[in-house]
Amino acid sequence: MKLRINCHTCDARKINESNYLDYEQIRIYAQELLVDDRSKEILNRLPFSIKAEEVRSKDLSEEPGIKALNVKGVYEITPEQVVPQGTALTVTGLCKLSPDTEEVLRRYSCLIVNGVILCPKSIAVLLPLPGVTVNGMIKSYPDDYILMENRYGLDKFFPLRAPENTGYFAAFYIYDADSETDFDELIRKNIKFSTEKAYIRKSHLQKAISLFNIEASIVEIPDNCTVIASEQNEIDEQFVNNYGTDLYIIGDVHISGANKNALNRITSLVVEGEITTQEQCVQRLNEIGARYRKITVAKGIVMEDMAIASLDRATLEKADPGILVRDCALLKIDKNVPAELIREKLTVRDCAKISCSYEQKAAVSSVSRDVAFIGSGGIRSMLGTIFGSDTPTLEYQQEPSMYIEDSKSINAEYYEL
Repeated sequence: MKLRINCHTCDARKINESNYLDYEQIRIYAQELLVDDRSKEILNRLPFSIKAEEVRSKDLSEEPGIKALNVKGVYEITPEQVVPQGTALTVTGLCKLSPDTEEVLRRYSCLIVNGVILCPKSIAVLLPLPGVTVNGMIKSYPDDYILMENRYGLDKFFPLRAPENTGYFAAFYIYDADSETDFDELIRKNIKFSTEKAYIRKSHLQKAISLFNIEASIVEIPDNCTVIASEQNEIDEQFVNNYGTDLYIIGDVHISGANKNALNRITSLVVEGEITTQEQCVQRLNEIGARYRKITVAKGIVMEDMAIASLDRATLEKADPGILVRDCALLKIDKNVPAELIREKLTVRDCAKISCSYEQKAAVSSVSRDVAFIGSGGIRSMLGTIFGSDTPTLEYQQEPSMYIEDSKSINAEYYEL
């Protein structure tokens, strides 16, 4: 029996040796591995092969009161927060620091942010504090501004609700969501906005522009458009029913050939991201003068929303003019598919993993976007022990598939052995 564990953080400090005695091979792929002296000995005795970007070997159990926290997503630190002295915190995503949190931050023995720290300027000038590590960026805003959603839409009710002499901050952008928004009232109340980018309707532009920070990038949008701020959008009949026929989309769009009738109802379309569509839709996009950052035209067959998709040489050769694989957990490509055929006829979008041979990897990479992992089971890595052994040998090793009957696979953000 073989076991593979894929996770962000693997905590080995409470490992029970008896749980893993029946495995002939155990592979761990993690960004962070937590160990202590006891777990190091067990890991070295058992058939573990480990690849980790960071190994933390401090034995937290030796220091009473120490608490380790691992957070995926958004984590907020406020002045009122009760934090035991010496707490270790790892945030993967967004860490929000409220004003006046200097003393709280000093109580952390270790604060690692893999992503973004969002904080007032008074805190930003103090960073990095001792023990604070930022693997990403620091975004700061005026101390007296109110934090809004990272992507915030101004509607007609906002001017009525906003208190006078108030500032508002959105980390990514603010968009003019409603043609009825009263910018005269916002000016009268002395409302200010701070953000990276502002999407403003043409009729509001002259009044609204003075409300935004000078560093903000300004984008003019047509008055008649509905603004949709969403990373992934599927244009179909229901989408058009909800949002209308004039669309300004901040994100990516997919239009299948089956939804061509819905596309025919659209009279204007602006897409800030990528359009993925099929050949029969291209003419209509040209007719309405659709604007977009990039377009990918599906080559013939579309394979999508599958747990495991498989491709062999015969299927790809017969597909005229090609195949688009989209939104699949795993795409398995037979090793007999030539690299040139892959480049000619295959397009891959938004898949978790593509299993292919080393010889196919470069070709697959050239036709893929938003894929987490490409390659065979083999990985160029330090295998065996990573705890004080001699210099390891680096080599390609053929790793057995984790989809065969005598194998188990675990995928998690946080996994405790």
